[in-house]
Amino acid sequence: MAEPTTLPLRVVDALQDLTSVPAVAPDIHAPRPAMASSVEAVLARLANWSSDFAAGSAPATVKAVRSDWTQYLVWCEARRATPLPASVEQLETFLSAMIDKGRKRATVDRYLYTVGLVHVAAGLPSPSKDPDWPVKWKKLIRRLKTTGGHARQQAGELDMAGVDTILATLGESPRDLRDAALLSMASDTLCRESELVAIRVEHLHHNRRRNTWSLHVPFSKTNQDGAAPDYRFVSGETIARVRAWQASAGIIEGALFRPTGGRPKANGGAAEALLPQEVARIFRRRAKAAGLEHAGTISGHSTRIGSANDLAEHGATGTQIQHAGGWKTDRMVTYYTRRSQAGASAMAELRASNTSSPKENPA
Repeated sequence: MAEPTTLPLRVVDALQDLTSVPAVAPDIHAPRPAMASSVEAVLARLANWSSDFAAGSAPATVKAVRSDWTQYLVWCEARRATPLPASVEQLETFLSAMIDKGRKRATVDRYLYTVGLVHVAAGLPSPSKDPDWPVKWKKLIRRLKTTGGHARQQAGELDMAGVDTILATLGESPRDLRDAALLSMASDTLCRESELVAIRVEHLHHNRRRNTWSLHVPFSKTNQDGAAPDYRFVSGETIARVRAWQASAGIIEGALFRPTGGRPKANGGAAEALLPQEVARIFRRRAKAAGLEHAGTISGHSTRIGSANDLAEHGATGTQIQHAGGWKTDRMVTYYTRRSQAGASAMAELRASNTSSPKENPA
């Protein structure tokens, strides 16, 4: 079962041995608001913040922050270093040690964010906001480059061709019908794992005037309060697969994508949806069974990446792709579609025009 979102971060427990918390850390000179002046005040602020943060954040975010903070505390304990407040040098040394352990850029970024986050929550100056930090960070980035940890590894994509290959291998068993509907829905809507498992039957809408279908995504990573209306296109083929799965599983309302058996139901019998991490396992297992060469790189975001590239290769603008996938900015759209954009670059056009232009016969 998923962990409750109100599970405390436990950032306070390991800090009880603090003996003093100076108002200003030794190597921090940036202007800052009034800060906690005692251990008791720091612990009280962290206790309140920990509870609020866990209750107001996505479970995956809480889990990541808890894990990263634990890594920092373990490192501090081994060095007999005080976790709070940390100097610029201490933060640099910690991140350098993590790079030595083989941590990649994305993980180091998370450690940096988490240490700063807890400092601010405690009412203490974050070393990452110090004027000296940018120079230290550049040094760390260079170390990441030399160790090969700077490159971000993108999940393998599942484009329309890949999804069709998998669908062709699926039969009529309940699990096959569910996975066919799940893959097809993910490909159409570019939904994230957490958004896919949150889909309810009631979220599907039929426009009778146009005879088209759409999916209402009430909450997402970029629309956490649900203030922005978010509707995604759903094809008729996907609706047919969804209906086949519903008929097989007897689903009339509530969570659409559910386990096919074996897991106890929550809340005394209420239907329980798949967990977000199960989406990646399903996609990867189906890709391997279908013989896709890159099956080992498949993740729960693979259909999102694949559909973004499909759209790019069919002439969709960055704004259109951004809207189709519910991205807040076009930064990730550009990142995901670099492969497709390479085929539409100025050099590609130059080579194409040079190849198609008539050649003069030599004299």
